[in-house]
Amino acid sequence: MPELQRFEIDSSRMPLRLGSALRVPSYAYHSWDIPIAVDYTKESDRQYEMEWKGGSPQQMRYVEDAAIRSGMGNYPQMLRDANAVVVSRLLRGMKMPVNYLETGAGVSTAVLYDTLERDGYDLEGIHATLVEPSKSRLMKKAVEPLREKGLKEGKHFTALNVRDVDVTKYIEKGSQHIISSVATMHHHSSLFEPLEALSRVMMDDGYVIIADWHNSMWEHPKRVYEFLRDDLEWETKDEDLASFAAAYPKFTEQASKLSGSEEEANLMIRRFWKAWADVRMEAIGNGTFRPEDDILMLEAHRPVETYKGSMMFLTCNTDIPVMSANPWPLLPISDLLYVTVLQKTSE
Repeated sequence: MPELQRFEIDSSRMPLRLGSALRVPSYAYHSWDIPIAVDYTKESDRQYEMEWKGGSPQQMRYVEDAAIRSGMGNYPQMLRDANAVVVSRLLRGMKMPVNYLETGAGVSTAVLYDTLERDGYDLEGIHATLVEPSKSRLMKKAVEPLREKGLKEGKHFTALNVRDVDVTKYIEKGSQHIISSVATMHHHSSLFEPLEALSRVMMDDGYVIIADWHNSMWEHPKRVYEFLRDDLEWETKDEDLASFAAAYPKFTEQASKLSGSEEEANLMIRRFWKAWADVRMEAIGNGTFRPEDDILMLEAHRPVETYKGSMMFLTCNTDIPVMSANPWPLLPISDLLYVTVLQKTSE
């Protein structure tokens, strides 16, 4: 444990919590002085599991509040809506019944079923497997809305209170037509494990839809240090910045040069986290913030290009007629939000 503790500084006095550097994209570990000769995949996933397994439904409400306060708008809802549009369009060319799997099931599930209902689909022709490590969010935000539509657990949907990397233990190999991951794939420092698990339970020529946040803020400690230094204020700032500098000495090195749309994505995610700190501190001040409402800043967001060649059996098929482009940018001048569709090739 002491070996793992050196990858995380005490951020309890900051306006937001950082979390362990093991949460950043694994290809960036060398910049955070994490030995690349050691496989930290399981520990990194455990860091995310601790954050989300006990997470409350209020977590996402605070995230939405922060996104709106930052001036960006309700981007979490934009990702849900875009995912629902793509699923609905893919279903047009499929024969019912269809097996649908969603990781990080919750509000996005309810949004999808509302969309499919409006588009005239027979909801009973879809069997959904809902995967989410937070039991309260799974039941309140995904299961209850489906029950309200008259759908029955065991017949029309299955709820699994597990992680996405564990789906092969519960779902038949090659059984799923469509899989969605809405703002959850960035909860993995390595994409290999979750995408491998999803590919195993997917049919040949099936689809994985990834609607997610993309930026390069967490690829280098220099960018994080500059955000903390320039965008946030707190009482022990000098002392905590010194701790950060000691833990991640490469913060003095130059980070890679970015394009205009990449830089805009980083600026936008900085605005989000500044707004999150404000929302969080206000809730703490009025006594409504609970530990299970919290989220951690260091994440595995990465540029969208990293999804294109993610696995041997999954390809970023650019010929997806239901989208104008693949990956599909949701914002005109920023790389922050994309929908990417990966298709399984025959093994």
